Amino acid sequence: MKKRVMILLFNRWLAIVAGSMILTALSGCTIIKDPKSLMETPQLTSDRESLMSVINAELKGAQPIRPRDASDISSVRTPDLDNDGVKEAIVFYETPDEAVRIHGLILEQEGDTWEPRVKFDGEGQVLETFQLRDITGDGNLEIIAGFSSGEEDPQRGLTVYRYNGSEVENILTLPYNDFLIDDLNQDGQLDLTVVTLKRDQNAMVTVYQYDGSFNEISHIQLDDPIREYYNTVSGNITPDLKGIVLDASFGSHYAYSHIIVMKDNRLVDLLPSQDATFKNYPVFSGDVDGDGILEVGRSEKPKGWENRPYDDIPLFSFYQWEEEKGLKFVLQQYMDLAGRFYFNFPKDWWGKVTIDPKSNQNEHLWFTRIDNGDVVAEISFFSLSEWEKHKEDWELLARDNDKVIGFLSHTDLKINKGEKEIKR
Repeated sequence: MKKRVMILLFNRWLAIVAGSMILTALSGCTIIKDPKSLMETPQLTSDRESLMSVINAELKGAQPIRPRDASDISSVRTPDLDNDGVKEAIVFYETPDEAVRIHGLILEQEGDTWEPRVKFDGEGQVLETFQLRDITGDGNLEIIAGFSSGEEDPQRGLTVYRYNGSEVENILTLPYNDFLIDDLNQDGQLDLTVVTLKRDQNAMVTVYQYDGSFNEISHIQLDDPIREYYNTVSGNITPDLKGIVLDASFGSHYAYSHIIVMKDNRLVDLLPSQDATFKNYPVFSGDVDGDGILEVGRSEKPKGWENRPYDDIPLFSFYQWEEEKGLKFVLQQYMDLAGRFYFNFPKDWWGKVTIDPKSNQNEHLWFTRIDNGDVVAEISFFSLSEWEKHKEDWELLARDNDKVIGFLSHTDLKINKGEKEIKR
């Protein structure tokens, strides 16, 4: 359940604006639609209608299922699996009363219709994730599916299927808690990184690559007595070095991060110490500033907060890894802990502006100069009636149930409404 909560928080926090002066609302309430439009039934294209008609007839009452993975929840996908110029459709479905609960169905497009080709069995009770990638390097797409036995299942099963035009072959089955597909050793072929966790004990990170079969390239054990990794992401750690970041949670809501890279086909943990990236709340690592390099966050004590407990601290700094030098500061951010908005400090604030300790995170925030205490900006929570009185002077930041969150600058700082999204 905790993992699901983390995912929901991640979805609320995903739209972050990158740049030197950023203030953006993440609340969906800022977009108001005609209620009638919300009741309209989405219209399928004729091709989609034809496909769904064939699928429903073939399943004979069984239900198509969507993966629980928040990144892609579509139930039917239509790639060209075997690179023959003809589209296939893949759908997973469940038969709750049978011994094998989850199955897959592949259909091929023939003119204006679709023909069922093959059914295959899944490996669990719940479809966790479903990807299509050329992980073998043969030019064809493999079906990569993760399964579990249910909500509280700490470990899952990862299966890679290959379709040859008439049959589906299971070419890999592994236990996993998380997995990532990238090219960590940068040899031009995708590899598979699998993370397995023994709760409250340790974790193993293993990288596999396909060469006729899946072979281990390298592995590393992490002494992590944790319950879960709430976020895993792969990408460039430096312009020339690829790797993965694991965000680990411990205690009630504390967190830290690992940066793991591959050097000379060997995995190396660049941040074995928890202290380097300690966070009093679970911040998500990713490409926060949009420069193509992954960042990790850690808690920062603003000036004036030295005697306050860590749980009260609302300020975080993001860092990139720099070879020979270690972590390099790149961004400072106020994070609303309810996930309603972010505020990335502009560069000319770094080291010069703090958050007034008198601020209340759910009522009013003052951002003040360290040298003289002057207020440079404010964020305030208004009732709907109060907002009507102040909206001429304040900019709308976000809406939260019956509250309006406003922003007031005492300089020329303006809200950036969010034309870009963070890359995670």
